[in-house]
Amino acid sequence: VRYFVAVPWVARAAIDLHVEFGLLLKLEQRTADLVALVVSQENSCRYCYAAVRTTLWYQGMDTARIERIERDLAHDAMHARTRATLDYARRQSRLGPAAARSAREGLRQHGVEADEFREIAFTVALTDFSNRLHTAAAVPALPLESMPERAPYRWVRPLIDRLMRRHHARGRPVPAPGVDVQQPYARLVQAYAGSPIGAALARTLDEMWASPQLTRRCKLLIFAVVSRGLPCEICETEVGHALQREGLDAATLARALRDLDAPGLDDIERALLPYARETLWYEPAALQRRTRALHGTLTSPQIVEAIGVAALANGLCRMAALVLEDA
Repeated sequence: VRYFVAVPWVARAAIDLHVEFGLLLKLEQRTADLVALVVSQENSCRYCYAAVRTTLWYQGMDTARIERIERDLAHDAMHARTRATLDYARRQSRLGPAAARSAREGLRQHGVEADEFREIAFTVALTDFSNRLHTAAAVPALPLESMPERAPYRWVRPLIDRLMRRHHARGRPVPAPGVDVQQPYARLVQAYAGSPIGAALARTLDEMWASPQLTRRCKLLIFAVVSRGLPCEICETEVGHALQREGLDAATLARALRDLDAPGLDDIERALLPYARETLWYEPAALQRRTRALHGTLTSPQIVEAIGVAALANGLCRMAALVLEDA
């Protein structure tokens, strides 16, 4: 948390959006853990990968079993429905909405209904968000990676598992949150009506838009770059309309998305449009170098907010089209 505390909404989102804290109604937590594992592996997020491996280890899954899952999912002794879920997760994260549509059909064939599918899509999106958040900030993973090898942690493993499980909870249906239909992603929040995910998304988005470190127009431009790069036409249309309400005309927006620059953009926007593009299909070391290069143009809180906005955009834009089509 100390890496993100300069921007409260980012620090809260890093904790509050974890599915084990009462957000799931249908999806089994162990399957959600496996989704987080394979997506973190695909995204090369050393911190999140270590965090999920350590969590599974505390829960009693031995390291050999984890390594078999990582080596070859197709031949691992798991239920076909779980394999279909993990295949979908990898496609949504690494290939984007277009490729994920065919994997969505595979979930339907294995009896995954709409409510559970939305939770799967959210779990993938949350992991994409968390991967970029921790990778861009270069949060060290070694303390987590070394836990299974250290005698004190092996001795207290059952106790820590019980303590962790005390903080885990299944979700309960909740009233749909009130949303401003003019806000981008209001329809996505409404797609989770009745689920605790809807309330968590609404709170995170409201706090993000209200945060003062970056302008609303700058945040929308980051979302626009990510939407175009995937691509997600639904997201791009929504964000484009919001930018027009902010006074950015269609020609300037088109040029900004094509060239990652345009007349009338300020220095911070010029720095963050290429940065947002970098977060789409990133290589960890390169992304960390680009993040460090923002110093001098942005303050430290502005950098934290830029990391958070780009990470959230990557998660939401990867899930939005399929969730809205399925709703």
